[in-house]
Amino acid sequence: MREVVAATRARPGERTAALSRLLADADVAAVEVDELLGAVQESQQLTARLRRRAAELEALFSTARELVRLQDVTDVLRRLVERAHELMGTDVTYLSEVDNAHGDLRVRYSAGTVTPEFRDLLVPAGYGLASLVTQTREPAWVSRYPSMAEAPHDPAIDAAVEREGLVSFLGVPLAVGDEVLGALFACNRFAHDFTPEQVLLLSAFADHAAAVLHSARVLAENASARARAEAAYRELERHVAATQVVSGIHEELTDAVMSGATLLDIVATLSARLGRTVQAVDEQGRPLADGPDAGRLPRRRVLADAIRASRSSGHAEPVVEGAERWLVVAILGADRVLGAMVAADGTGDEQADDIARPTLERAAHVAALVSFKRDAVSAIRAERRSRLLAGVLDGGLDESALVSETAAAPIAAAVIDLRGRDGALTAAADAVGEDGLVAARDAHLVVAWTSGDPGAATERVRRVLAERFGAPELTAVVTPRVDDASALRAAVDRAARDLRFLAPLGVSGTTLRSDDFAPYHALTSTDPDAAPRFVEAVLGPVRDWDARRGTALLETLGAYFDAGESRQAAAAALHVHTNTVQQRLDRIWTLLDGDHADAEYRFRLQAAVRLDRLRARLQRGGY
Repeated sequence: MREVVAATRARPGERTAALSRLLADADVAAVEVDELLGAVQESQQLTARLRRRAAELEALFSTARELVRLQDVTDVLRRLVERAHELMGTDVTYLSEVDNAHGDLRVRYSAGTVTPEFRDLLVPAGYGLASLVTQTREPAWVSRYPSMAEAPHDPAIDAAVEREGLVSFLGVPLAVGDEVLGALFACNRFAHDFTPEQVLLLSAFADHAAAVLHSARVLAENASARARAEAAYRELERHVAATQVVSGIHEELTDAVMSGATLLDIVATLSARLGRTVQAVDEQGRPLADGPDAGRLPRRRVLADAIRASRSSGHAEPVVEGAERWLVVAILGADRVLGAMVAADGTGDEQADDIARPTLERAAHVAALVSFKRDAVSAIRAERRSRLLAGVLDGGLDESALVSETAAAPIAAAVIDLRGRDGALTAAADAVGEDGLVAARDAHLVVAWTSGDPGAATERVRRVLAERFGAPELTAVVTPRVDDASALRAAVDRAARDLRFLAPLGVSGTTLRSDDFAPYHALTSTDPDAAPRFVEAVLGPVRDWDARRGTALLETLGAYFDAGESRQAAAAALHVHTNTVQQRLDRIWTLLDGDHADAEYRFRLQAAVRLDRLRARLQRGGY
């Protein structure tokens, strides 16, 4: 009896021969032996099926337990594929996951594979058995892959299958709700017809794999959403903190301005509160204050580009040169750039920039208000001083009016040809400062200098105004020193005539001394073309002869007059023989229509020569 029970628990085909001999020795009838052996074999098969089913359930339960913990998705799916591989008993088992929005599938996990190409195989959407499974959401199998007609073949897939040596395939979908996540496959390297039990078993593993993938995606999305929320909250906290700091600095700057602070005071406050060097520059990028604490600025061209960019954007613009960084914000007036603030930054700290940027931008508005206030005060002062100077020049006021304003009498004047430009009077007054007064008169600017070197000071002011208004052709004439208001009026009138005298000569963009024109004022009228006509009328034939023949008659005539009309001295100055000078003079007297023995004619001739030489010298360079 024990032998019969043991035989029923054995694997199919085991212990049946021993049981048959035992029954024969016990004289059991042959018919009964056959019936008993049939029952034992049936029991063995049932027991084997139950054992296999128990192993399958244990594997599924184990996967379910790991799914609940779900600490490492990659490890869970890899073990799931390995368990399916063991229980299915196939040569190869692998899991393909949808790779992109097009529906392509890529092998992610495999067991039993021997070629690296198959372990990372990409199956294009619409090709192969995998695409058929994901599209129909139903299991599919083929006993012989080369002859498969259920789905289109792809050369790359066929080559990978051939190298792996696979013949039969069973695939089941990985689906959650309406979404297909991939497919699970069991394959053999021989022809095989898969049974319904194998289909059900692989489907059960596929359901677990789908649950793992879906859970992993949900957890990843939740983690990502939580991370984004935390990052947004941190950003909000940082923004609120930065806003509070910026508002505090802005209030401090506003209070300072109300108390009469200057632009340099604003810059000093910013440097202290931001913990970095902040400098103020004018519209040309020149620092408004130099000192031991002043930091390095970007190159002038780079700084100018940053100021233009800030003017367009309305925000602080970053500037990088090598390892140095700055933030530049333009200070804007109604229609022009008043200057800029430049903050050094060697840290690159993003949080610090979150404070520095808006602070500088707000400070630029405050600085603009300070500039407006300063300009308004300067304009009022310049207008008052201009009326005083204009009154003296027109004869309505005496010199004492200027002395009461400047504490010094004018020592010289300058006339600048600056016409039709808004703000010219205030700009010139700012450039002149306490060294004189400025007035607008007859489309010119008149400067009455009370101290310093009038010539050098006039050239400096001319350059400032030329750069400010983009007028490189700007020209100025400086008068000689004056003793009283009457001399000042006469000198200014003469300098104004000199300006009109220069334009036809082609002289511009320089500062000249009125004394240079003293010998020629009596020769010319107020007509600006009178001087060129005079020179041409007197010297035209000589100039034409030199131009046609390449001679130096005009140079010889100038040397002759310079030498006091001495032929020997002129020859020495020209490094030629005395006879050569005489021959040239004879040619000149022949060309000119006049009596060179006449003193009046010689005076006119000398004046024309000297005026022509002055024009040539001035065209080469003035002051």
